[in-house]
Amino acid sequence: MKKQLQITVDSLSRRGFMTRSAAVAGAAVATSGVHAAGSDTLRIAMVGCGDRGTRDAVVFLQSVKGVELYAMADMFQDRIDSSLAELRKSAPDKVNVPKERMFLGFDGYKKALALGEVDIVMYLTPPGFRPEHVAETVKAGKHMFLEKPGAVDAVGIRALLAAAEEADKKRLSIVVGTQQRYAPQYLDLIDLIWNGRIGDIRVLKAHWICDMVDWHFHPRRPEWSDMEWQIRCWPFFTWLSGDHLVEQLCHNIDVCNWVAKAVPVACTGLGGRQCRTGPEHGHIYDHFAVEYRYGNGLTMIALAAQMYGVTGDVCNRIEGTKGVAYVTRGGAHIEGERPWRYQGNPSSGEGEMYNALAESIREGKPINECPRLAQATMTAIAGRMSTYTGRAVQYDWALKESKEDLRPAKYELGPLPVAPVAMPGKTPLV
Repeated sequence: MKKQLQITVDSLSRRGFMTRSAAVAGAAVATSGVHAAGSDTLRIAMVGCGDRGTRDAVVFLQSVKGVELYAMADMFQDRIDSSLAELRKSAPDKVNVPKERMFLGFDGYKKALALGEVDIVMYLTPPGFRPEHVAETVKAGKHMFLEKPGAVDAVGIRALLAAAEEADKKRLSIVVGTQQRYAPQYLDLIDLIWNGRIGDIRVLKAHWICDMVDWHFHPRRPEWSDMEWQIRCWPFFTWLSGDHLVEQLCHNIDVCNWVAKAVPVACTGLGGRQCRTGPEHGHIYDHFAVEYRYGNGLTMIALAAQMYGVTGDVCNRIEGTKGVAYVTRGGAHIEGERPWRYQGNPSSGEGEMYNALAESIREGKPINECPRLAQATMTAIAGRMSTYTGRAVQYDWALKESKEDLRPAKYELGPLPVAPVAMPGKTPLV
């Protein structure tokens, strides 16, 4: 394994973000015909119509002026029907999806891409499909919103990065669902940290500890094939979700990389299944503990659990020589020599995120956050690889050389055996 890593720095400061936001908000649209519709309305194709995806689409439509939902794609008609009912209730004046612009199946998204009027594609699908979707969308010349994470394995991350490079060449915007980067309490706190408010940073902590998560648990019906059951219950299968360390803790890991202005060099993880012991919950773990080591001696402790009866803790903690910073969706504060508490209105950052995407398109000033999503996702994937195998993993090796490819041999609604539960010491590192 290679031990050297070229540290990648994310240079987005609050001042730079606010300057960009002010410019975007205050400038007039200077380019005509910058989006496919040829009008002031940005038309959206929604790919993936589950509960969380529907919520994303609702927030987008409610937060951004001059947009409409124009097409929908999903594997299953019942998902489109339930999503469309909620969207028509929540944003009735912004939904324009007749039957002929509803597309089903693995290739349904390609039919949405073929619509010349579509400007933005929202990918709200399981992340196992993300790299292929992004590559095809770049070819079609469409702007994108991508839910996190960006992939589920190293092969997918490399494909995602290749597509991101092509997106830059085509001046396409790709905004991603790590919305904390747009939330004011995070921006203010991280500026203070970078300016020395808590002294030298010693330890970063990323926590997503919560009760058993079964929002995608559906008892299997006799008429469902293996593939249909796994897609409908996608968080429970690593080839679709990456496991919850990747799918969920990716948010908090991204915040740690943001604070560190780097990605880790190596990691060592532990975890297993204590509550999810039956086949109805697929093969993912229910708890992880991963120690990440950065090239400058900094350490991140990442804890993720979805277990009955645990004390919930979803946050980031940043420990320094002069204080400890704490941030969540609900606020931020610092304890120590120079205490501080965020006094504004905390935000999830989602509305700001969707507005940034729309304005980047209207202004002809593309935003491409795909590389940053790839960094956060690869960090989480490396942690899962270490946990599953019981081996220390070098980030640089995992990113550049790992051959892990979790995709099934073919996409069809038929038989698909469930992979065995990973056993440390017995599962190979590839």
